[in-house]
Amino acid sequence: MSNPAAYFTFLFTDIEGSSRLWEENPDAMALALARHDTLLNDIFSQHGGDVFKMMGDSVLVAFQQPSPALQAVIQAQHALLAEDWETKRPLRVRAALHRGPAEQRNGDYFGPTLNRTARLLSAGHGGQTLLSRTAREDLALPDGVALRDLGERRLRDLSRPERIFQLISPGLPADFPPLRSLEVLPNNLPAQLTTFIGRERELREVKLLVQSSRLVTLTGPGGTGKTRLSLQVAAELLESFADGVWLVELATLSDPALVAVTVATALGARGNSERPVEDALLDFLRSKRLLLVLDNCEHLVAACAQLADRLLRSAPHLRILASSREALGIAGETTFGVPSLSTPEFFGKRLGGPDLAARMAEYEAVRLFVERGAAALPGFVLTEENAHIIAKICWRLDGIPLAIELAAARVKMLALPEILRRLDDRFHLLTSGGRTALPRQQTLTALIDWSYDLLSEKERALLRRLSVFGRGRTLQAVEEVCSGHGIESGEILDLLQQLVDKSLVSAEQTEAGETRYYILESVWDYARAKLVLTDEGALSRTRHLQYYLRIAEEAEPKLTSREQAEWIERLAVDHGNLRLALEWGAESEEARENGLRLAGALGRYWEVRNHLKEGLEHFDTLFSPSDSPRDAVRAKALGAAGRLAWCQDDNAAARQYLLQAIDLYEELGQEREAAFHAVFLGFVDWSDGDSKGALPRFEAGEAIARRLGDERLLATALSGLGTMADTAGDRVLARSLKEEALVTFRAIGDRWVIGLVSWGLSRVAISQGDYVAGRALIAECAAIAEELGNEWTVAYLLEGAGEIALGEEQPDLAARLYGSASLLRERLGFIITPAERPAYERAMLRMRTGLPEPAFSEAWAAGRALAIDEALSLAVQR
Repeated sequence: MSNPAAYFTFLFTDIEGSSRLWEENPDAMALALARHDTLLNDIFSQHGGDVFKMMGDSVLVAFQQPSPALQAVIQAQHALLAEDWETKRPLRVRAALHRGPAEQRNGDYFGPTLNRTARLLSAGHGGQTLLSRTAREDLALPDGVALRDLGERRLRDLSRPERIFQLISPGLPADFPPLRSLEVLPNNLPAQLTTFIGRERELREVKLLVQSSRLVTLTGPGGTGKTRLSLQVAAELLESFADGVWLVELATLSDPALVAVTVATALGARGNSERPVEDALLDFLRSKRLLLVLDNCEHLVAACAQLADRLLRSAPHLRILASSREALGIAGETTFGVPSLSTPEFFGKRLGGPDLAARMAEYEAVRLFVERGAAALPGFVLTEENAHIIAKICWRLDGIPLAIELAAARVKMLALPEILRRLDDRFHLLTSGGRTALPRQQTLTALIDWSYDLLSEKERALLRRLSVFGRGRTLQAVEEVCSGHGIESGEILDLLQQLVDKSLVSAEQTEAGETRYYILESVWDYARAKLVLTDEGALSRTRHLQYYLRIAEEAEPKLTSREQAEWIERLAVDHGNLRLALEWGAESEEARENGLRLAGALGRYWEVRNHLKEGLEHFDTLFSPSDSPRDAVRAKALGAAGRLAWCQDDNAAARQYLLQAIDLYEELGQEREAAFHAVFLGFVDWSDGDSKGALPRFEAGEAIARRLGDERLLATALSGLGTMADTAGDRVLARSLKEEALVTFRAIGDRWVIGLVSWGLSRVAISQGDYVAGRALIAECAAIAEELGNEWTVAYLLEGAGEIALGEEQPDLAARLYGSASLLRERLGFIITPAERPAYERAMLRMRTGLPEPAFSEAWAAGRALAIDEALSLAVQR
C-alpha cells in the first residue's frame, strides 16, 4: 500500500571500519554482527521505531517523532559500548537523525529525506551521533543530555549546507575528529542549489568503475545529467583520495591549447615562462593520490584525450572521471553511458487504476518534475488526478533531466494540460533556464545546437534523414531510406556509429537479436525541423513510405497463416514507422496510392492489436478525395475499414464501407472477394439484430464457396449460419456448423479467427448448459488473445465466463466478471449491440436478483478494479 508523503524522523546507523573487521577475523565478525543486529532491532522497536531495512552493517529506522528516536539511539550507544565484543576491536557505531517528508510504500520509505540522512551519517565517526537542524526542532532532551552545535557543514549531496549537532550524553564519548564534510577534505566541488534525485544504480556503478579503472568517461546526450552525476560520484569518493577531488570545467573553453592550462590552474600547479605548463602539471601530479574530474570534453575531445593519456602514464595514482558526448578514445578508458531518468512507458498503453500517484512516484523523472515544480510553485504536489499527465510529460521529454527541469519551471504559468499540449512545440516552451546556466543549457534548442554544430556535414545529413523514422530503425531500413544524395549506402554503418559515439543515436539489441537505432524525441523533433528546411525532406519521406509498404505487403499473407504471431510482432515493433509512413501518404498526392496500399495491408494487424480507432482514422484520411481510382487497392482498403468499424461496434460505418467494397469488387469482376465481404456484412446485419437480412448473405456465401472450392470462405459462411441457428434456438445445428468451421480454421492455422470462432462456439455451448466446454473454449480464446497481444475481445470473454458463473449459481463471481468487462467496454467505447442486449439484460437481472444490492455493488466495483490478467485468471478458473 502507499500513503501520501508525511513527516518522519529517520535514524540511520552503520559500523565504522567494518570492512577491516571482516578481514581481521571473519568468524568473530559474523557473530558480532548478528549480536549487533539483534541488539539494535530490539531497542529501536521498543521505542516505536519501524526498522524497515537492514543492509550489511547498516540499520535504517523510521520514527514518527524525534524524541523517541533520540532516546532509542542513546540506549543503543550505551548498550553497544557495554557489550563484550569478541572482535579484535570493539564495534564503533555512528548514527544520524534527520527529519523530513517521505513517502511510505510497501513497507519501505522513499524521498530526498532519506538521501540527506545517509549523507549526514557519512560525515560522522564511530561512536558519534549527529542530528540535523530539523531533527533538533521540537526535541525533548532527557536529563543530562545536551547537543553540541557543530555549525553549518556541506554534506556530500552538494546541496545546501546542513546545520549539524552532536549528541552529548553522560557515559558516551564526546570528542571526535572533524566531521567528514566537504570543508575538511581537499576539493573544489561546487555547492548545488538543488537535490540529487534518483540515479542510485548509476551512482553505485560509476563509483565502482572509478575505483577499478583509472579513466572513466560518462557519455550521453546533452541534458542527461552527466555533470551532476560526475559531481555526486566525486563527492562520495572524497575519502578515497588523500590529495583530493578536483573539478575542471571545460564548457566555456574554446581553445584546445588552453586545456592543460585550465587543469593546472584548477589544481594550483604553477608553471613559468621557461617551462611548459604541461610539464609542471606532470611533476605536480606524479606522486598525488587524486581524482581529476574533466567536465564537458566533447568540443575539445582530442586535446583532452592527449592530456589525459600523458597524465595517466606519468602519475600512477591519478584517476580521471570525464564527461563528454563521446568517449576520449584512449587506452585503458572505461565508458559509462548515462541513461535518461526512468519514465513510465506510454507507447500503446494506458495508465490508470488505484495508487497511480504512488506508482508514478517510483519513476525518477516524475520525482524530478514534482520537486522542481514545487520549487517554482510552492504547494505543487503529485496527486491521483495529475499523476497521469505529469508522467506523460516526462515520457514525452524522454526523461532528460534538463528538459524536465525547463518544463517544470512552467507550472507557475501554465496548467499541466497546457504544458503537455505545448510539447508539440517544445523548442519554444522549453526556454528560460537559469541565468547562471551555460548559454547552451538555457534552452533545449541551444543544447542540441551545441551537439549538431560539432557534427560533420554527412553526419548532419544522416541525422536529419533519420527523423523520417519513428520508434527505432534497423540498419537495413536506414541504408535503404537514407542513402543517396551525397551518402553512399556503404557509408551508413560508419556514420551511424559516429552518431552513436556522439550520443545522438543509441543502439539497442532486441530480444530477436536485431539491432535497432533510436533517437531521443527531443533530438528527433530538432532533426525533423532541420529536415524541413532542406530539399531532401519529401524524397526521404517517400522512400520511407516505400520501404514500409514493402514490409507490410510481405507481412500481409503471413497475418492469416500459422506465422501470424511472429509477423504481427514484427509490425508492432515498427508501429511508429508505419504511422509516419501513412501520414505522408495522406499529405502527399503523389504518395496517396501507396498510403492506401499500406493501410489495406495493415487491416488485420490493426484489428488484432487493438488499433481500431487509429486504423479507421487513417482510412478516412486516405479515402479523400472521393474521386480517387476505383481499383482493387481501394476495394481492399474499404473492406479492411469495414472490419475495423464492426470490431468497435460502429455498425453504420461498417455497413457503408462494406457495401462500397462489395460494389467495387463486383465491378472489378472479383467474385470471391465480393462474396467474402458480403458474408462479413451478414455478421454486421446480425449484430444489428437483422437476422432476416443476414441469413441470405451466409447462404449465398456458402454456395459460392462450394462452387469455387474456397475453404476459408466456406468456413466463414458456415460460422455465420451457425450464428443464425443459435439465434433461432437450434443449438444442436448451431454447434455442428460452428465446429465444422473451427476444424477448417484449425487446419488453415489462422489463430486469430480460431479465437473468434471459438468464442462463438462457446456461446452455443453455454446456451446448452455445457459449461465445461464453454469454459475450455473461453480459456483457448484468452490464450490466443494473450499470444497475439489482443485486448478488445477480452470484454466478451469475461461476459461469457460471467454467464457460466450464473449457470453454476455463483452470482458474486458473475458480478465481478461483468464489472471488469464493463470497464473494458468503457475504455474501448464498445456498446451493447442489439444482438447482445437480450442475453446481457437477462444476466444483469439474474445477478441483481441473486445478490443483495450492497453485495452486487461491491462485487461489481471489485471487478472494475481488476487488472486484465487478473480478470482473465478469474474467468477461466474451475
